[in-house]
Parts: sequence; C-alpha cells; structure tokens
Amino acid sequence: MQKVLVKNRFAGYTLRMTDQLLIAACVAPYVVVLATFLLIEKNKQNKNKAMQNQDQIAKQIDSLIADTKGKFFRLTFIKKDGTLRTINGKDKYHRLVKGTGSPATKALKEQGYKNAVNRNGEGWVSFMPEKVVEFKCGAVHKTF
Repeated sequence: MQKVLVKNRFAGYTLRMTDQLLIAACVAPYVVVLATFLLIEKNKQNKNKAMQNQDQIAKQIDSLIADTKGKFFRLTFIKKDGTLRTINGKDKYHRLVKGTGSPATKALKEQGYKNAVNRNGEGWVSFMPEKVVEFKCGAVHKTF
C-alpha cells in the first residue's frame, strides 16, 4: 500500500492515508455502538408512550363503565385472534356469579384484563381495555 500524505480539512494537520483508514477503523465500532444505544433509547421512549396511552384508555374505560351505574352497555373490542366482538353487558351482574373466582380469572386481572357479563351470551367476558373499539351506553357514545 502506498503511503500518501493528505491534508485534513477539519483538523488542519497532515495524516497519511493509512493512518486515516486506521483511525476510521478504530472509530467505526464506537459509532455503531452509539447508534444502537440511541435506537434502543428511542424504542424505550416509544414503549413508555404506548404504555401511558394504554393506561389512559384503561382509565377511560373504567370511568365509562363506572358511569353506567349498573346499566347495560354495548362494548365492541378486538379479540385475541383479531376478530371483533360486540357484547351487551354489565360490569356487575350478580345473577350469573357462581363462586368466588378461579386462579385463571385472577391471573387475567393481574395481566390487565377487565371483566363484563355478556347478557346475550349468558356468561362472563374478559377483554383488554386498550383493545376496545367502541363503547355505548345511553347518550354516551365513545369510539377509540
């Protein structure tokens, strides 16, 4: 390899081409690490924003259901398999309560699922608040 002296415009000193390549080879891994770190931080910020948005939606759903004061409401949400489901339900419908709950129900609540009774299906339904598409009760009609 031929050693050529090149004037560096930015630093104002002269380096051989081989030295410039050596410096570039040494700095490149640090640039990659820095870019990876910045990308990870950006993903963390996006996840935090998404979590805050999910928390806000969950609070809105809880508030809307609490405001029904025992009335029936219509709830449309996206099921786990991606299909839409619409229920006509209540949050507290003691006629269908049998027992105190199962470990599976408690595990669902810990994961953030909410429960409602589907009056038409005669059973309990669990849904994720952030998957709710529409809520309607009387004059209150909210689309997410």
